[in-house]
Amino acid sequence: MPMKRFFALLFVIAAMLSCKDDLTKIKKRDLIPREKFIEILIGIHMTDVVISGSEYFRKYEPEDTVEIYAELFEKHQVTKAEFDSTVSMYIRQPDIYLKVYDEVLLKLNYMLDTLKNNDPQFPSDAAAE
Repeated sequence: MPMKRFFALLFVIAAMLSCKDDLTKIKKRDLIPREKFIEILIGIHMTDVVISGSEYFRKYEPEDTVEIYAELFEKHQVTKAEFDSTVSMYIRQPDIYLKVYDEVLLKLNYMLDTLKNNDPQFPSDAAAE
């Protein structure tokens, strides 16, 4: 009986180790610094808004968005692999990822408020109701 427990315990430990994400595979130099990552996420969200508009939607096929993001990565001097590695690292640390996204949303809301306050032709929330 003790031998069965030993093998069962060994199997459980092996299963846990095989499922464990290995953060050491992601080299620190391949990660995008937090502030730059936030700026890229803002750019991605702004790009999504532009291409989801009806007049732009007709001009771009869904596959074309990859090319649009490639230009965004180029602008920030990062590769898609670096972006993917950074996202992968943050997904493994959701509490930190949520803080990053809080900053993204804060900056996007600030940009929207600034636009509303400085552009008299920008529709206000009251006019939309």
